Amino acid sequence: MAEITSPKDYFREVNGVEAYANAVSEWHKLHPIEDRRFQSEVWFRGAGKVYEKPLEPGVYRADFTKRAKHYHTGGEEERRLQMERVMLDEFRTVGAAFFDADNIVNLYFIAQHYGMPTRLLDWTTNPLAGLFFAVENIDEHKEDGEVFVMEAKKILPKPAEGAKGDEALWGPVSMRHPYVTDAIGDSFWHWPSKQRAPVIIPVKPDNHLGRVGQQSSCFTLRMHNSKPRGNPTLKKIKVPSVAKSTLLKELHRMNVNQFTIFNDLDHLSRDIRRTWEVN
Repeated sequence: MAEITSPKDYFREVNGVEAYANAVSEWHKLHPIEDRRFQSEVWFRGAGKVYEKPLEPGVYRADFTKRAKHYHTGGEEERRLQMERVMLDEFRTVGAAFFDADNIVNLYFIAQHYGMPTRLLDWTTNPLAGLFFAVENIDEHKEDGEVFVMEAKKILPKPAEGAKGDEALWGPVSMRHPYVTDAIGDSFWHWPSKQRAPVIIPVKPDNHLGRVGQQSSCFTLRMHNSKPRGNPTLKKIKVPSVAKSTLLKELHRMNVNQFTIFNDLDHLSRDIRRTWEVN
């Protein structure tokens, strides 16, 4: 599998926003960031419950891999790629009226946004958004959640000596970087412009109005044939089930809620109903 290897133990356990902020501050003391850029390279991912393999994208999850077994050519990784290509082709063809079907990079991120299985995994540069995703689902309030935090560029292998240009990656890149466009092109039967070492790429998407901007979204992208990767800065913070209701209320008081995160009328209505405690 091509997941990011998750830590076995929790870095901290939190029962309030203040304790969470302190945990994030402790992480920063342990892992001082070398580069200072406008866009943060510290990424967060919240999960409402503890998954067996929480840091693998849709294309690599068990149900997708099991279904891909009906492709009889190649190994598991090749069968997975073939199924991804066919599903994306259906999404691209049938949904063509809703997007530019020829812009496959934007299309790939749109597919992820609407729930298609892809090689993308959602992260955020906003620590409060990461916490929100660990507590926002009321149906998961009986289960412990967790928030992951890492310096994104540390997931990349050290570039080979003498590497230059797009031969290697030194940190998070945009959607237009050749590494990204070629990796996504592979999911649409496009031959890459050159052969590159398969890695897990940290990607900063264009900041469009809507969820990407509201959630300070960023992604990791698993290239075809990439291997599991560790990250020495990756830590996970436990969010116990008994604290979720309190955390959700504290976040709401800080204007972190369904509407400010998702920025649509469906979530505005949902949050107002939740506040007034009506269905």
